[in-house]
Amino acid sequence: MILIHVLTNSMKKAIEISDFLTKERLILNAVIAKDVIIRKNEKGKIVSEDRVLIMGKTKSLLFNKIDEQLHEHFDEMPVLYSVPITHMDWEQAEYLVKETQRA
Repeated sequence: MILIHVLTNSMKKAIEISDFLTKERLILNAVIAKDVIIRKNEKGKIVSEDRVLIMGKTKSLLFNKIDEQLHEHFDEMPVLYSVPITHMDWEQAEYLVKETQRA
């Protein structure tokens, strides 16, 4: 199991993406964190960018499908990566497996 992270530029886009992934049963549910600040080095100067972060639990075997679906359904591909879930309550893990698409 993994926790996907999707970074977008706006709350509107975050809601569109999270609703799509949830409706398609590619993620179990979505947590949306607004006002996420990205700090990065741009030509020797540290700058800030505002982003919205979507987090969703899913099966690791669905990552490639999520990536493909985001490319297919959204004009601008958001930043997408995953973090492994190493431990999870057994009942919650079974629910995740049951409620998401088959890989």
